[in-house]
Amino acid sequence: MLQHLITQDSDLRMVPTDRAELTAAVDRLREELFTGPGPARARVLTRWIGIARMSLGDHDEARAFLRRSLELAVTSGNVRAVVATKLNFGDAHRYAGDIETAETFYRSALDAARSKCPELLDFALQHFGKHLMERGDLAGARAHLQEALRLRIAKGNTELVGSTQAALDRVDVLGGGAGDTG
Repeated sequence: MLQHLITQDSDLRMVPTDRAELTAAVDRLREELFTGPGPARARVLTRWIGIARMSLGDHDEARAFLRRSLELAVTSGNVRAVVATKLNFGDAHRYAGDIETAETFYRSALDAARSKCPELLDFALQHFGKHLMERGDLAGARAHLQEALRLRIAKGNTELVGSTQAALDRVDVLGGGAGDTG
């Protein structure tokens, strides 16, 4: 929905490609949300507003929208949406410096992906791996990212493979060299 307006910085965190355009896009999504769409559409809108606000650096607002999106996902029983939103909620907490809460969301999403939503397992591994990398657990980060890479290679999605490889490369830089185990 807003993917084209969000990229990653050198620390592999989401940032806007164009701050003004992303802000305008969020305003349009808020207007649509104000019209009172059904729960499924409201869940999507609140999730993307939360992701965008996180990318713009407004962590409190991001968490508020992601909390609402997660509530809607849980209420609807949409496990895929629950996993995806927990990953984003984890990111919002991590970006705001709340490492413990971030880890809780990542672990919950990873467990749910493993047991109920295997098509999102590579995403859960990637998010948790980046969290571990920022925490300084380079061996744990590498293990999770290597598993994500294996799954993404099997999917055949070169963009996802590239994203995971970039994260592994970042782990290597932080660890002082290729293949360093932390």
